[in-house]
Amino acid sequence: MAVYTKINNKDISYINRKFEIEKILNFKGIKQGIENTNYLLRSKKKKFILTIFEKRVSKKDVPFFMKLMDQLTNFKINCPKPIKNKNGGYLISIKNKTACIVSFLDGKDKRKLNLKNCYDIGKMTAQMHLSSKKINLFIKN
Repeated sequence: MAVYTKINNKDISYINRKFEIEKILNFKGIKQGIENTNYLLRSKKKKFILTIFEKRVSKKDVPFFMKLMDQLTNFKINCPKPIKNKNGGYLISIKNKTACIVSFLDGKDKRKLNLKNCYDIGKMTAQMHLSSKKINLFIKN
């Protein structure tokens, strides 16, 4: 199970105050994953993902990845788009941990990949690399 940080209705009220999105009506922990805590948030018309970054993620690296995802969506790369909070940033603090909300992508995880899936992954990875060359963001490797 990958829901390390538990949230409650009080935390959802806090999120509703921090973001200019439709009011979150319910939430559910996502068990898949190994490193961060993720929740599916549902409003009346939309779904979002709340990610709470756990100890293994360096807090100073998170803004880079938020900006990268935001820029990649401008190049039509199908990745989650970070949602800006009312202060114009991407990040908030929940339970003394850094957190963000991103757009929901339709689809399912695949347990078994076929040759076409591998081709599609390779093609998308190439498009992502070509697009990221046009983005003026850098992080030390």
